[in-house]
Amino acid sequence: MGFIQYAFVAVLVGVLLAASVSFAVMGLGKVLRRRRLARDAHESGMKFFPDDPYDVPRRYADFAVISSGHSPCANNVTAGRLRGRTLRAFDFRCELGHGTRRLTRRYSVVVAETRLAQPSLLMWHAGDAELAPLAARDMQGRVGQWSYRGSRELAEAVEPACRRLEQAQPSIEVRGSVVLIAAPVRRTISRHALALGEVAGILEALDNLAQDRPSYGAA
Repeated sequence: MGFIQYAFVAVLVGVLLAASVSFAVMGLGKVLRRRRLARDAHESGMKFFPDDPYDVPRRYADFAVISSGHSPCANNVTAGRLRGRTLRAFDFRCELGHGTRRLTRRYSVVVAETRLAQPSLLMWHAGDAELAPLAARDMQGRVGQWSYRGSRELAEAVEPACRRLEQAQPSIEVRGSVVLIAAPVRRTISRHALALGEVAGILEALDNLAQDRPSYGAA
Protein backbone atom coordinates (compact mmCIF):
# COMPACT_ATOMS: atom_id res chain seq x y z
CA MET A 1 0.00 0.00 0.00
CA GLY A 2 1.47 3.32 -1.07
CA PHE A 3 1.87 6.48 0.96
CA ILE A 4 -1.20 8.12 -0.58
CA GLN A 5 -3.34 5.10 0.28
CA TYR A 6 -2.03 5.11 3.87
CA ALA A 7 -2.78 8.80 4.11
CA PHE A 8 -6.29 8.31 2.76
CA VAL A 9 -7.01 5.51 5.25
CA ALA A 10 -5.65 7.61 8.11
CA VAL A 11 -7.86 10.55 7.15
CA LEU A 12 -10.89 8.27 6.80
CA VAL A 13 -10.28 6.72 10.22
CA GLY A 14 -9.90 10.18 11.71
CA VAL A 15 -13.16 11.35 10.20
CA LEU A 16 -15.00 8.27 11.46
CA LEU A 17 -13.57 8.71 14.97
CA ALA A 18 -14.52 12.39 15.00
CA ALA A 19 -18.06 11.54 13.85
CA SER A 20 -18.37 8.86 16.54
CA VAL A 21 -17.26 11.31 19.24
CA SER A 22 -19.63 13.97 17.90
CA PHE A 23 -22.62 11.62 17.95
CA ALA A 24 -21.71 10.44 21.45
CA VAL A 25 -21.54 14.04 22.70
CA MET A 26 -24.87 14.85 21.03
CA GLY A 27 -26.48 11.80 22.60
CA LEU A 28 -25.16 12.72 26.03
CA GLY A 29 -26.41 16.28 25.57
CA LYS A 30 -29.92 15.02 24.81
CA VAL A 31 -29.90 12.78 27.90
CA LEU A 32 -28.74 15.62 30.16
CA ARG A 33 -31.31 18.03 28.70
CA ARG A 34 -34.14 15.58 29.27
CA ARG A 35 -33.03 15.17 32.86
CA ARG A 36 -33.12 18.95 33.33
CA LEU A 37 -36.57 19.20 31.77
CA ALA A 38 -37.86 16.33 33.92
CA ARG A 39 -36.46 17.99 37.05
CA ASP A 40 -37.96 21.36 36.10
CA ALA A 41 -41.36 19.72 35.52
CA HIS A 42 -41.23 17.91 38.85
CA GLU A 43 -40.31 21.11 40.72
CA SER A 44 -43.30 22.85 39.09
CA GLY A 45 -45.71 20.02 39.96
CA MET A 46 -46.03 19.03 36.30
CA LYS A 47 -45.27 15.89 34.29
CA PHE A 48 -42.54 15.27 31.74
CA PHE A 49 -42.73 12.87 28.78
CA PRO A 50 -39.71 12.19 26.53
CA ASP A 51 -42.13 11.26 23.73
CA ASP A 52 -45.45 12.75 22.63
CA PRO A 53 -48.45 11.24 24.49
CA TYR A 54 -50.85 13.87 23.10
CA ASP A 55 -50.34 13.33 19.35
CA VAL A 56 -49.42 17.00 18.94
CA PRO A 57 -49.34 17.03 15.08
CA ARG A 58 -52.94 15.84 14.97
CA ARG A 59 -54.30 17.64 18.04
CA TYR A 60 -53.01 21.06 16.96
CA ALA A 61 -53.04 20.55 13.20
CA ASP A 62 -55.07 23.74 12.61
CA PHE A 63 -52.27 25.94 13.97
CA ALA A 64 -49.89 27.52 11.46
CA VAL A 65 -46.64 26.30 13.05
CA ILE A 66 -47.81 22.70 13.40
CA SER A 67 -49.02 22.53 9.79
CA SER A 68 -46.06 24.43 8.31
CA GLY A 69 -44.19 21.40 6.89
CA HIS A 70 -44.20 17.64 6.50
CA SER A 71 -43.00 14.86 8.82
CA PRO A 72 -44.05 16.77 11.98
CA CYS A 73 -42.79 15.44 15.30
CA ALA A 74 -43.04 16.56 18.93
CA ASN A 75 -41.12 15.35 21.97
CA ASN A 76 -39.81 16.43 25.37
CA VAL A 77 -43.32 17.33 26.51
CA THR A 78 -43.94 19.10 29.82
CA ALA A 79 -47.62 19.13 30.78
CA GLY A 80 -49.86 20.01 33.69
CA ARG A 81 -51.34 23.02 35.43
CA LEU A 82 -49.44 26.13 36.38
CA ARG A 83 -51.01 29.13 38.08
CA GLY A 84 -54.43 27.62 37.45
CA ARG A 85 -53.90 27.10 33.73
CA THR A 86 -53.51 23.99 31.62
CA LEU A 87 -50.14 24.18 29.85
CA ARG A 88 -48.13 22.00 27.48
CA ALA A 89 -44.59 22.82 26.42
CA PHE A 90 -42.70 20.75 23.88
CA ASP A 91 -40.03 20.61 21.20
CA PHE A 92 -41.49 20.57 17.71
CA ARG A 93 -39.77 19.66 14.45
CA CYS A 94 -40.95 19.53 10.84
CA GLU A 95 -39.36 19.35 7.40
CA LEU A 96 -39.60 21.86 4.56
CA GLY A 97 -38.89 20.80 0.99
CA HIS A 98 -37.46 17.52 -0.26
CA GLY A 99 -34.19 15.99 -1.38
CA THR A 100 -31.19 18.30 -1.45
CA ARG A 101 -33.45 21.28 -0.63
CA ARG A 102 -34.83 19.65 2.50
CA LEU A 103 -34.68 21.89 5.57
CA THR A 104 -35.44 20.98 9.18
CA ARG A 105 -37.31 23.57 11.23
CA ARG A 106 -37.34 23.41 15.03
CA TYR A 107 -39.52 25.31 17.45
CA SER A 108 -39.96 25.51 21.19
CA VAL A 109 -43.72 25.61 21.72
CA VAL A 110 -46.06 26.39 24.61
CA VAL A 111 -49.79 25.70 24.31
CA ALA A 112 -52.09 27.14 26.96
CA GLU A 113 -55.73 27.79 27.65
CA THR A 114 -57.18 31.22 28.36
CA ARG A 115 -60.06 31.61 30.77
CA LEU A 116 -62.46 32.72 28.01
CA ALA A 117 -62.66 32.06 24.28
CA GLN A 118 -61.06 34.71 22.08
CA PRO A 119 -61.38 35.97 18.49
CA SER A 120 -58.89 34.43 16.08
CA LEU A 121 -55.40 35.91 15.81
CA LEU A 122 -52.09 34.98 14.19
CA MET A 123 -48.98 37.08 14.93
CA TRP A 124 -45.63 36.29 13.29
CA HIS A 125 -42.32 37.83 14.30
CA ALA A 126 -40.36 39.70 11.61
CA GLY A 127 -37.14 37.92 12.58
CA ASP A 128 -38.60 34.59 11.44
CA ALA A 129 -40.45 35.94 8.40
CA GLU A 130 -38.17 34.40 5.77
CA LEU A 131 -39.31 30.87 6.60
CA ALA A 132 -42.81 31.71 7.80
CA PRO A 133 -45.53 29.18 6.93
CA LEU A 134 -47.97 30.03 4.14
CA ALA A 135 -50.66 30.95 6.66
CA ALA A 136 -48.37 33.71 8.01
CA ARG A 137 -47.55 35.27 4.64
CA ASP A 138 -50.93 36.80 3.88
CA MET A 139 -51.20 39.20 6.80
CA GLN A 140 -53.36 42.28 7.17
CA GLY A 141 -51.35 44.56 9.42
CA ARG A 142 -48.42 45.07 11.78
CA VAL A 143 -47.91 45.84 15.47
CA GLY A 144 -44.31 46.36 16.60
CA GLN A 145 -42.13 43.53 15.24
CA TRP A 146 -45.13 41.31 14.48
CA SER A 147 -47.27 41.09 11.38
CA TYR A 148 -50.76 39.87 12.18
CA ARG A 149 -54.00 38.56 10.78
CA GLY A 150 -57.24 38.56 12.74
CA SER A 151 -58.23 40.77 15.65
CA ARG A 152 -56.20 43.99 15.75
CA GLU A 153 -57.56 44.70 19.22
CA LEU A 154 -56.13 41.39 20.43
CA ALA A 155 -52.80 41.98 18.65
CA GLU A 156 -52.37 45.38 20.29
CA ALA A 157 -53.28 43.92 23.69
CA VAL A 158 -50.67 41.15 23.65
CA GLU A 159 -47.85 42.99 21.81
CA PRO A 160 -46.39 44.60 24.98
CA ALA A 161 -46.19 41.19 26.67
CA CYS A 162 -44.68 39.65 23.52
CA ARG A 163 -42.08 42.41 23.48
CA ARG A 164 -40.66 41.12 26.76
CA LEU A 165 -39.90 37.83 24.99
CA GLU A 166 -38.67 39.48 21.79
CA GLN A 167 -35.19 37.96 22.00
CA ALA A 168 -36.83 34.56 21.43
CA GLN A 169 -38.79 35.95 18.41
CA PRO A 170 -42.07 34.25 19.43
CA SER A 171 -45.06 33.93 17.17
CA ILE A 172 -48.56 33.62 18.63
CA GLU A 173 -51.77 32.08 17.39
CA VAL A 174 -55.12 32.19 19.17
CA ARG A 175 -58.01 29.86 18.35
CA GLY A 176 -60.95 29.99 20.70
CA SER A 177 -59.57 29.49 24.21
CA VAL A 178 -56.32 27.89 23.02
CA VAL A 179 -53.14 29.94 22.60
CA LEU A 180 -50.02 28.56 20.89
CA ILE A 181 -46.73 30.41 21.33
CA ALA A 182 -43.77 29.21 19.25
CA ALA A 183 -40.14 30.35 19.24
CA PRO A 184 -37.75 29.25 16.46
CA VAL A 185 -34.79 27.20 17.70
CA ARG A 186 -31.57 27.71 15.75
CA ARG A 187 -29.04 26.37 18.26
CA THR A 188 -28.78 23.87 21.08
CA ILE A 189 -30.83 24.86 24.12
CA SER A 190 -30.63 23.42 27.63
CA ARG A 191 -34.32 23.87 28.46
CA HIS A 192 -37.48 25.04 26.67
CA ALA A 193 -36.76 28.31 24.86
CA LEU A 194 -39.93 29.80 26.37
CA ALA A 195 -40.08 29.39 30.15
CA LEU A 196 -43.62 28.61 31.23
CA GLY A 197 -43.68 31.50 33.66
CA GLU A 198 -42.61 33.93 30.92
CA VAL A 199 -45.71 33.38 28.79
CA ALA A 200 -48.00 34.33 31.67
CA GLY A 201 -48.02 37.99 30.57
CA ILE A 202 -49.48 37.08 27.18
CA LEU A 203 -52.21 34.96 28.76
CA GLU A 204 -53.06 37.63 31.31
CA ALA A 205 -53.33 40.26 28.57
CA LEU A 206 -55.79 38.04 26.70
CA ASP A 207 -57.84 37.37 29.82
CA ASN A 208 -57.97 41.04 30.81
CA LEU A 209 -59.23 42.00 27.36
CA ALA A 210 -61.82 39.20 27.36
CA GLN A 211 -63.28 40.35 30.68
CA ASP A 212 -64.37 43.61 29.06
CA ARG A 213 -66.40 42.03 26.25
CA PRO A 214 -68.59 38.98 25.56
CA SER A 215 -66.62 35.73 25.04
CA TYR A 216 -66.43 34.15 21.62
CA GLY A 217 -67.39 30.59 20.79
CA ALA A 218 -64.57 28.06 20.61
CA ALA A 219 -62.90 27.92 17.23
